[in-house]
Amino acid sequence: MIDEIIQKFRSFRSKWQEFLKKHHEWYMDHARQRKLIIFGVLVTSMIGLLIGTRFVPAKSRFQDTPIGTGLSFGKNNNATISMDSRKYNADQKFMVIKFTVKSDGSHPIDPKYVSFKAVTLEGQDTKYQVLPLANSQYILLLSNLSKGYKAIQIKATNHQPSVDNATMDTEAALDVTDSSSSSASSESVENDPVTKDGVRFVINEDNKFIDNKLVKLSQKDYAVQSLTQSIKILNKRINKQYANIESFQKQIVADKNAIQAAEKDRQYQVDQSDADNQIASAKANIKFQESSIKQSRKLINTLNDQIDLYRKQIMDVESGKYKFKKPVSADSLR
Repeated sequence: MIDEIIQKFRSFRSKWQEFLKKHHEWYMDHARQRKLIIFGVLVTSMIGLLIGTRFVPAKSRFQDTPIGTGLSFGKNNNATISMDSRKYNADQKFMVIKFTVKSDGSHPIDPKYVSFKAVTLEGQDTKYQVLPLANSQYILLLSNLSKGYKAIQIKATNHQPSVDNATMDTEAALDVTDSSSSSASSESVENDPVTKDGVRFVINEDNKFIDNKLVKLSQKDYAVQSLTQSIKILNKRINKQYANIESFQKQIVADKNAIQAAEKDRQYQVDQSDADNQIASAKANIKFQESSIKQSRKLINTLNDQIDLYRKQIMDVESGKYKFKKPVSADSLR
């Protein structure tokens, strides 16, 4: 019994040694192939990393400015400025950035006091142009902006004097396609985007807002497009006011019918206080509706006047009477 077990063990050991010997011979014979495979994997990984770093935009150390966030724009005017959109055509190397300036309503910001300054993180021969549009909107058009710019800093400055020391020209403030200047001073990026009289916006390079179908319009086209859109918006407001007037007029008819009904019923009532209250309330409502109609008609006249001004601006732009600012070279942070 013991001899049989020993014999089986020796047989197993002999087969195991033979297996190990064959495996070792295969391992040694394929050592060169194995080294070539490992080397190939390493080289492929390095090439993949290089390609990835080439086509994936490098992030700067600066924080992006959120889209649509209103930032304080000048301490004396209760104004805010927001970056509404930014789109980049990487094929044609241009970026379109849209801004909106809002005031407290009583002290609008004159576009001639608003300036923009663009700076690239990487040195490029980039030029930018400021296009003031209707409704206190602005377009910043950057040209010759190649991939790898990493980040762009835009400083918007409000030079408008304090309303305590200067009288605003209301008509100039309404003419939102008035000229705008471009600052020539050099600024550095800080953590706080809001400065004494301006705001710093940071746009980090990102594939998310690349749009190679984006069409680069001319200065004239951008201005006319904005003015035409503003006219459409004002026409909608006018239509809404006409709808309000119709509603007010219907309510006046209803209140007059209520007065007639109350006067008819009061002759059969001993206590006429309820009827008197209904009549008084209806007359007050009629007075309010008539006042509202008057205000709506006044607003319609104002909106129509503004539409006429916008149409005049379109004619001036299309005829070449309105002169745009020339492009300015963007500085580099480095």
